This record gives sequence, C-alpha cells and structure tokens, in this order.
Amino acid sequence: MNLSGRASKYLNTLTRDLKWSSDEEQTKAYLESQNISYCDSFLRYQTLYSGYELTIKDDPGQSFSASLFSQKQIIKNETLELEKVGNRLIEVCGEHKTAQFTFFITERGEICTLDEDDLPNILHDSFDKMLEEYALRNEIYNWDSNPYYFEVKNLEELTNMMNSEFHIISECSDQYSIWWKNENLIAVKGVWLDRPEAYFHVYGRERSKCDSLVEGLKTKEILK
Repeated sequence: MNLSGRASKYLNTLTRDLKWSSDEEQTKAYLESQNISYCDSFLRYQTLYSGYELTIKDDPGQSFSASLFSQKQIIKNETLELEKVGNRLIEVCGEHKTAQFTFFITERGEICTLDEDDLPNILHDSFDKMLEEYALRNEIYNWDSNPYYFEVKNLEELTNMMNSEFHIISECSDQYSIWWKNENLIAVKGVWLDRPEAYFHVYGRERSKCDSLVEGLKTKEILK
C-alpha cells in the first residue's frame, strides 16, 4: 500500500529511534538466520517503521512507539521465537503510552492485541492503516468530539447508514476499521482493544453536531 500524502507528511515529522531500526539487508540476514525468511511483513515493518513514535498533537497519552527488532538483538543474533496464537504467528511490535495492552504484528502484517481467550484481536490489516489513522487524528487534533466511545448494537445498520450519508475515508479504512466524513464530522467504527467487537466514536467542528449524530443513532437503536 502506498501512503497518502497526509500520512507521508506526518511520518516525516516524527522522530525515529535508530536503536530499533535496521536496513533491508541486515534485517533479511537476521530473519534468515532465525529460519523466518518467508516473513515479508516483518521485514517491511522493521525497515520502514520500527523506531518511530506515532504522536497526536496535544495528546501525548495516545503515543505509540513502534519497535520490532533492536540493533542489539540483530547484532547478537539473539533467538527469535514467534508465538503461535490461533491461526496466526505473532511478535510484539510496539507499546502504547497509556493503553495497558501488548501490541503484536502477525506474519500477515496485521496489527493486533490478544482478547480474553488469548486469541488475536485484529485492529488493522496493516500498520499502514494504523499510521494513516494517526495522521488523520493528528490533522484534526483541535476538533471537538463527543468524548465517549459507544458500543455498537447493530453493525450492519450503522455501516449502511454511514455509507449512505457520509464519504468513506478509504486510506484509513479496512475490513476492521471504517472512517467516514462529511463537511462537519469525522466518525470511526473501530475495534475495542480487548475484544473483537465494534465501537463508534465521532469528531466534529462543533460538539453539538457530534452529539446530534450520536443521539440519532441511539434513537434508531444502532448504538447502545
């Protein structure tokens, strides 16, 4: 996936801890030495993103530090043992500033946590999508919002209504998370960090418009 202009500009503003980055040749050699030569998603994450800290202006608690393999780990050729969870192979890929969850990347490139059954809880189908989401949230950092994250009662109705009345922000959206916009609002259907169920959250130029959308969805019994 090619990053949007927004995400590319955002990435260029971020700092990168080089202790957590390595070039393609070095990373390939390490993965091959660990008999993980097939995993292009790890190679891509390590060379393009590991070491970056994703931030949102005026909201440091939302920062995410991407970190896969350290330079020390690679140079010492430390043993890498991927964890088999469900039908995925996973490896720790970073840390959120405040969320008390461990974040993983799968061999398919997905970003996930683990649910209460210790099974993969997929949040994004790629780190690119997570980066796009951070870039958008950083762009609208000064927008208002309804501060709550709502349980979704009828996901099909929510998706149908939002698709018909809003535009999908395709660069941020995948099968797990959908972002929508109109002139005054930006809304997201995402995945809770602790379970594979949907939440809904809305940002707006005015708080009243956020509240109006939420109340309308509650009235229609789309949100709990």
